[in-house]
Amino acid sequence: MNAKKNLNKKSVDEVSSLFKMMLIMVEDMKKDHDFHYQKLYEAIPEKYHPVIKTADHFTPDKVSWIRKRILDFGNESLRNMQNEIENYKVEFIFK
Repeated sequence: MNAKKNLNKKSVDEVSSLFKMMLIMVEDMKKDHDFHYQKLYEAIPEKYHPVIKTADHFTPDKVSWIRKRILDFGNESLRNMQNEIENYKVEFIFK
């Protein structure tokens, strides 16, 4: 068993899991945002809907931008961690 390879894989899996959870949180925030904006649309006369739409900052483009940032930073973290692991010798000691 290659200890360094195993450590690297486990680290990649954990960091990947972390930024996948961040993506899920963005999706949850978007759903919550849409729910509350829908309540506004239903509660306010239709003539004011353009104002509400103008104030809606959580657009599909914004969500895409946030997702891209999470993935970019997550991938950068993975690369940095993999490079750092290369500076160490990793061994298993079985007792």
